[in-house]
Amino acid sequence: MIPLQDIKDFCQLNYLDSGIPVYIYRNNTLLQAFPEQSACTYPPKHYIEEFTEMTDNIAHLSTPYGAYFVAVKPNDDPDLRIVLGPANYIPFTDADFHTMYTDYVVVQEKRAEFKTFFQRIPPIALNGLLSKAAVLNYFLNHEMRTHFVPPDSQNTSVSTEQTEKHIESFYQQKEDFKHNNSFEIESMILHLVESGDIDGLKNLKLQSSVIHSGIIAPNQLRQTKNIHIIMTALATRSAISSGVDADEAFQMSDLYIQTAENLNDPSAVQNLNFQMLLVFTEKVKDKLIPKTSDEALQRAIQYVLQNINCPITAAEVADHVGFSRSYFSTYFKEQLGFTLSAFILRCKLEEGKHLLQFTDKPLSVISNYLCFSSQSHFQTAFKKQYKITPLQFRKQPELYGRGLLENER
Repeated sequence: MIPLQDIKDFCQLNYLDSGIPVYIYRNNTLLQAFPEQSACTYPPKHYIEEFTEMTDNIAHLSTPYGAYFVAVKPNDDPDLRIVLGPANYIPFTDADFHTMYTDYVVVQEKRAEFKTFFQRIPPIALNGLLSKAAVLNYFLNHEMRTHFVPPDSQNTSVSTEQTEKHIESFYQQKEDFKHNNSFEIESMILHLVESGDIDGLKNLKLQSSVIHSGIIAPNQLRQTKNIHIIMTALATRSAISSGVDADEAFQMSDLYIQTAENLNDPSAVQNLNFQMLLVFTEKVKDKLIPKTSDEALQRAIQYVLQNINCPITAAEVADHVGFSRSYFSTYFKEQLGFTLSAFILRCKLEEGKHLLQFTDKPLSVISNYLCFSSQSHFQTAFKKQYKITPLQFRKQPELYGRGLLENER
C-alpha cells in the first residue's frame, strides 16, 4: 500500500503542475485539499457520495453548470478517493456562478472569495482532465490507461471491433455533451416535487433529447416504463417527506404504475410520467403554500418563495405589494389563518430541511445562508416547528414528524 503521505505529496505536485484543485477523501470525509481553501469551495456532498459507488478505478460526473469532477481510487485502499475538479473547458460565467452559489450553498459574504477561487482554475477539456486522472491512476495502481471505456466494455471477451465502436461512441457522446445525466435530472425533479414548484416543473425540459440515462431494458417501451416506475417511487417518497399523507401517496403510486403497465406507446408512458410528477407536486404545494385567488396575497407568497435566502421581513413584503406592514399583516392572517412572519419562517425552515438532507454544510453555514440572526436562532426555530433538532433530522430525515403552523398562529 502506498503511504498516505506519498499520495498527498503526489496530489500536491499534480495541483502545482495543472492548477486543477485536488481533494483526498476517505469515504465522505475530506482528508486534504490542494490548494488550501475555504470550506465554501469544497465539492458538494452529493458529488462525493456518488463517487463512493464507483466501480472502475477512474470515474467522472458532470454538474448542472457544465463542469466536471473526476475521481480515482487505489486498488489497495478502496475507501480512498482522489477527486480532481471542478474543471470546465469554458471559463465560468456569471450565470454559472449563480447556479454554483446554490449548489455549494454559498452565503452572501463568501461569494466574492468563492468566485475568485474558481476564476483561477485554468480551463481544461474533459479529455484533458481524464488524462490527468490516468497519470494519478498509474501512480496509485500501476495501471496503464489510454482509453476511458466503462468497465463492461473492457472484458477480454469483447471483440476489438466492439471495443473500438464503444470508444468511438463514448467520445462522440462527450463531443456532443451527451452523458448519463439521470442523477442530475432526478435530483432537479425531486427538489421541484418536494418544494411544490409546479412552474419550475413545467419549465423543465424533459424531452428524450435532453435526458441521457443508461440502458435498463431491452426495448424503448420497457425502458420508458422502468424509468416511470423509478420516478414514481422517488416522487412518492419526496411527497411524503414534504407532508403528503403516506396512504394517499402510495395509492397514487400504485395507480400510476399499474396504468403505465397497460400502455403500449412510449410517448403515452412519458406523458403519464409527467402527469404523475405534476400531481405529486400539486399535492405538496397544497401542503406548503396556502391557496388564494387574491392577487396581492399571491404576489406576497411568490416574493417570499423567491427570496428565501435573503433577510426579508414582513414590512418588506408588504411594501412589495403596496401596503403598510400593519394593514397587510392583519389582512394576511385574516385571509390565510397564520401570520406573514410565520409563513416567511416556515419557508426558510423548509429550505433548511432540504439543505440538511442533501448537503453536508454545517449548521452555521445553513443558518447564515438562510439569514437567521444566529445558529442558535435557527436551531430553536427548527425544533419548535418540527419537534426535532436539525442534527437529529440530518441523521434520520425519514423519521421526523412534520410540523405545521399551529404554534405560530
